[in-house]
Parts: sequence; C-alpha cells; structure tokens
Amino acid sequence: MKKWFPKTGMVLCAIAGMLLFAHCKKDKQDNPKDPSFKEFLIGKKWQLSAYTANPGMDDGEGHVITDIYAVFPACMKDDFTEYFADGTGAEDEGATKCAAGNPQRRTFNWNLKADGTLEGRGDDDFTGTYRAEKISNTSYKVTGTGHFKDDPAQRTIVLTFKAI
Repeated sequence: MKKWFPKTGMVLCAIAGMLLFAHCKKDKQDNPKDPSFKEFLIGKKWQLSAYTANPGMDDGEGHVITDIYAVFPACMKDDFTEYFADGTGAEDEGATKCAAGNPQRRTFNWNLKADGTLEGRGDDDFTGTYRAEKISNTSYKVTGTGHFKDDPAQRTIVLTFKAI
C-alpha cells in the first residue's frame, strides 16, 4: 500500500475531516434532503466524534489505520463547527489549539440546495461525493466516496458529528 499517512499528515487529514461536511456534493439521482435539515444544522456547535476510512490508510510505519479519529491528537478533538442561518459558518479551534499561530476561528459560507447538495468551504485534500444524514436530534454523519490528494485509492469515509 502506498505510504500516504505520515505523522505530519494527520493534521491535514483532521482538517479535511472537519471541513468535508461543508463541501458536500450529492449525486443527482439521490432523493432530496428533508428541508428541515438546514434548520437542524443551525444554532448548534458540531464536534467530530468519529472518523473512519475504508480501506484504511498506511500510517507510514506499516500499519493500516481505519479509525482515523483514534489517532487525532487531543487538541483536534475539541474543535467544533457552527452553521448560521445567514449562510455563514465558523470553525473554532476549541479550548486547546494545536498550533499557537492558528486563528481561533475561521469563517466560511455555506448553502444547502433544494436537491440536498451542501456547498461551502471545502478542503482540497479529499475529492469525492458526500452524503450527509441526520442520525438523531443531536448527531449527523457524512459519508464520502473519493480519494485523498496524491493517493489514487478509492475510499469510503464516514465522519460523525455530535452537538455539544
């Protein structure tokens, strides 16, 4: 398996995970999302609680990692995202920043189309098709199929977010 996931790449992977939802695109054949999904996202702080990849990724030391969230440093696990009704959003570093030079908050624009496509700030490290769905009144997940930058392997990733 191609070495893709060196230790320094974990930070980029985490950022990609947090940003994926805001860069969702949906296949035209899919059924439209419930219009209340937009309201569901607004007014909550969303924190990543799980992140898996199938097939897994090489950690650079000969191990295949499928539970990406398990290898995130604690400073990344307290980050959260907020979506606002005016079509803006914010990503926050949480109480513990991984790098002192990082801004505490970054803003972005987002839009949920009638066909269920969610557009907004994205990340160039993962290219694919994403589907977001509500799991409960306090959680949702994003399932993506695509590939990471510089790695042609097709993967399915699942990110789960919880309201905090």
